[in-house]
Amino acid sequence: MKKFRLFLILFFSLSLIACEKKTLYFTPEATGYIYDSVTKKPLSSQIGKIIFEGFSDADVIGIKLNQDGSFNLQPITKSYYFFQPNVRIYDGIRARLYIKFEKFQSNFFDYAPFYWKQVPEEKANFEHHNKINLGIIYLNPEKP
Repeated sequence: MKKFRLFLILFFSLSLIACEKKTLYFTPEATGYIYDSVTKKPLSSQIGKIIFEGFSDADVIGIKLNQDGSFNLQPITKSYYFFQPNVRIYDGIRARLYIKFEKFQSNFFDYAPFYWKQVPEEKANFEHHNKINLGIIYLNPEKP
């Protein structure tokens, strides 16, 4: 009877641990500003795309910049309960953003230097929510 009771306690303990929701963070949360490279003024309240390279933009409608040209890009995450999804498929993805706003040239922005300066080495993995500040990103106007 004691063995059975011990087995039940162990079984329910492991079941509770397995039911805990875990989240993987494939990208950091990114904040910054978008400016016109010619006028040096922010792109106020414009709608465009800012997408982490390597991830689908099928469900991305657009991002609206604030009055001061600032944006906040949420991290790409995956939640699971017991079996961790395969993360090796994300190992080769470069740390870049694809940025496109109307009347401006599209741009790939490498955020790796910001990531390595702002995220401690022990938190530079998929298990931690990291936030980075990209500062001001300048976009060149499209040529007529």
